[in-house]
Amino acid sequence: MNAPGWSKSRCDLVLFGLAAGLLLIGLACVGLWLDLMGGYREVADDFRHRTAHYLRIAQREASLQAALKSPSLNDFIKRHYLTGEAPGVAYAGLQQQIKEVIESAGGVALSTQLVQRQQEQEQTTEKIIVRVRMQGDSYALQKVVHALEARQPLLFFEQLMIQGPARVKPELQEKLDIRFDVYGYFWKEKV
Repeated sequence: MNAPGWSKSRCDLVLFGLAAGLLLIGLACVGLWLDLMGGYREVADDFRHRTAHYLRIAQREASLQAALKSPSLNDFIKRHYLTGEAPGVAYAGLQQQIKEVIESAGGVALSTQLVQRQQEQEQTTEKIIVRVRMQGDSYALQKVVHALEARQPLLFFEQLMIQGPARVKPELQEKLDIRFDVYGYFWKEKV
């Protein structure tokens, strides 16, 4: 028996098909490789932009650190924030300031207490809250509020509660039991 033989044209056609198939596989590989390289190029460009951004931030940090040490910022902090060696010292100063304002307004300071709340450690400021209980008339309260809000450092009011006496005799002056919170911010950085 003889093996079936292929004609020359049939052999040329098969070889041409194999060559075309190899060429298509090669082109597909090159296309995939170019697509993969394009993705790598995008990632590399993204990292290049991020690196440039972080370098700009690092360069700004030095100028910001210098600005934090500037005399004008220190004056601003001393005017608008509670100052002292520690928050406890700032609280004591605020407490004394509140008592003086209440007495000068004609009221009686019954108590001033520090209100402790959880503070975040990373922040450069700490909120110092003083709970105040005083006795006086509505005019004294108005003078206290105005005096504390108008002076520096900046102070704010919260939770104002006013309670009048059960019975007021017409000949007695109005005595109100007044409770409120006053707070300001203590600058933690060394000034």
